[in-house]
Parts: sequence; C-alpha cells; structure tokens
Amino acid sequence: MPKRSTKKSVPQIPGGQLNNFLNNFPDKLMNFKSSKKFYLIALILGILLLAIYKKNLFVAAMVNGQPVTNWQLQSELNSQFRTQTLNQLINEKIILDEAKKNNAIASQAEIDQKIAELEIQVGGAETLDGLLSQQGQTRSSIRNQIRIQLAISKLYEKDATVSSEEVTKYIEENKAQMQATDSAGLEKEATEALKQQKLSQIFSEKFQQLRSSANIQIF
Repeated sequence: MPKRSTKKSVPQIPGGQLNNFLNNFPDKLMNFKSSKKFYLIALILGILLLAIYKKNLFVAAMVNGQPVTNWQLQSELNSQFRTQTLNQLINEKIILDEAKKNNAIASQAEIDQKIAELEIQVGGAETLDGLLSQQGQTRSSIRNQIRIQLAISKLYEKDATVSSEEVTKYIEENKAQMQATDSAGLEKEATEALKQQKLSQIFSEKFQQLRSSANIQIF
C-alpha cells in the first residue's frame, strides 16, 4: 500500500492582519513618540550619554574609585560661602541706603574718575583689566567697590579731621616707609594716611549702629 505523503503545515500570517499592522505602524510610532514614556526614555538615555562622554560635568573627583560629585561640591561651597556673601550684600545695602538718605551717593563721573586714577597707577586700562581678571573681578565689581568706598567717604570724612601735630608725629614715625621725599609731599601723604585711619575707625563704629538698627530678615 503506497505511503501517503504528508506535508508539514507552516503557520501563515493572514494577509489582512499583516497589512493592518504595517499600515498602523507609523501611527503607533507617532503615538509612542508623543507619549510621556517616550520622553522619559529619551531623557534617561540623554543623561546616560552625557554622563559617559561628559563625566566632568557630574564628577568633580574620584577618590579610591568613589566619585565626588559636582553636586556635593556645590552644596558644600554654598553652605560655606552663602552666609559670608549674604552678609556682604546686606552690609552694602545698609551703606548705600544710609548714603541715599544723606545725599552721599557717588555720581557716575566720580566713579569714572577713580577708575581713571587706578588705570594711571597700574599702567593703563589693559593692565587694570589683567589685574582684575587675576583677582577674579570685573570692571563691574570694582565699580561697585568704588561706589561703596565713595559713599563711606562722603558720609564720614567730615569727622575724620587731622591736626598738624598728628601729621608731624606720623612723618617722624613712618618716614622710612613713605614714598614722598619732599616736605610738602610727606605732609600730603601723612595727612591722607591719617584720614583713612580715622575714617576706618569712625565707619566701624557708625556701621555697627546702622546694622543694629536695620530691619534685616534672612530667609
């Protein structure tokens, strides 16, 4: 009796289902791209790639195989310097407010004049810019410092009086360290130095009173 030939059946994908899948695939892909899951996956992949190729943006140092992250570094810096920087800004605000009350705010022309004097002292504008850069400062920051200094001078320099006896004594005690050589120059240099000393003392006393009476709220 002849053997009946048998054929293995191969599963077939119905043509209609395959066509529907292919036709609907672009729409499904677009829906996936517009879903939150797509953006979340893309964000995670982006962060991973950034961490791999730009590790220095996240890691400040490695210690025995353990990372010190930039977040840790920044957090510590903020903790250490926030109080110091905030106090400086508060003090400047107190000084400028007092200067405004007493019409002792420096004009732009006065600040420009001080900048010009600095440029002459150091040998030019480019030299001044270089020195400021080395100290981590800018023209804007030095102008602000000059504004504060001029406000202090305008507020209290009238109280920083110097007698001729004080000038004579200062020259006798400090002549070897003074830059001037002639009599008039020595007197001018001594007078200016004594005024600055007295101004500093007066300001220290006055500022403590201003700070104590100021309404300060720290958050």
